[in-house]
Amino acid sequence: MVVARWVSGVCAVAALLVTAGLAVMLVMGRLNEASQVAGVVGAVLSAADLVVSVVAFFRTAPDPTRRVWGGKVAVAGDANGAALGEGAEVVGPASTHTPGAGGGQVDVKSGPDGVAVGGNANDAALGKRSKRTRS
Repeated sequence: MVVARWVSGVCAVAALLVTAGLAVMLVMGRLNEASQVAGVVGAVLSAADLVVSVVAFFRTAPDPTRRVWGGKVAVAGDANGAALGEGAEVVGPASTHTPGAGGGQVDVKSGPDGVAVGGNANDAALGKRSKRTRS
């Protein structure tokens, strides 16, 4: 949330400037005025950061994204027991596998001749002329 970062940054800079101003007022012996300024500015900056916090708390999270870029083969999800690639072969019964955790953002990239899988690739044959044999 760009606005929240901007507001928080402005509040931080303002707090720094006010602190410097209060230090000058204290050195000059104007304790009463420094106390009043500190109270008012502290309340205003706290209120601004509170608004940002509440908005960020109730904001809905974006949907998880799976972005997969593959050269020859690209699979966004799981590829359990799959034969992926030129001449790839899976022989025999498939093994039991645990499903992927799911959710979350996934970014996968492979080279021009590569295989990209955004999830699990258990018990799979990946790549050119690869073979998975199980009896």
